[in-house]
Amino acid sequence: MRILVISDSHNVILDSQIEDIKKEGYFDLLIHCGDKYNDADKFAQELNIEKVLKVPGNCDFGIMGIKSTIMCEIKGKKFIITHGHLFNVKSNINSLMEFAKKNRADIVLYGHTHKAQNEIINNILFFNPGSTIFPKDGKASFGVIEITKDFFNSKLAALEN
Repeated sequence: MRILVISDSHNVILDSQIEDIKKEGYFDLLIHCGDKYNDADKFAQELNIEKVLKVPGNCDFGIMGIKSTIMCEIKGKKFIITHGHLFNVKSNINSLMEFAKKNRADIVLYGHTHKAQNEIINNILFFNPGSTIFPKDGKASFGVIEITKDFFNSKLAALEN
């Protein structure tokens, strides 16, 4: 399974972003970690991805009744998907780490910081794809996670915008 992970697109979807993402090949699933919630469907449509998981972020005003965190299993891996603002990830990821440990997560996907992260801590992958349009670490980016029966692999990819 190939998963496209995007966050913090803030209502900006450029043709150049779509072309850069297409260079990575096909995707079975798109996960959007918030800001802006409805961008997930727009990216999915442009990239012909049928399955979408998405959470609202702190800038998703008017999105009511939607869970801010999704916990689910994908190909045998337990995922936590959140924007991160409710875990104060701009300060540090300690609260998110505790939540992940408590819930026995394998992979935690989050956004909010506009800074990419691809790091295994205490046997849990903490993965922030960065921002597709307003990066705070130099380069707009997105993420790719591949899961097979025997392993998973994660990587960050730059957008030229």
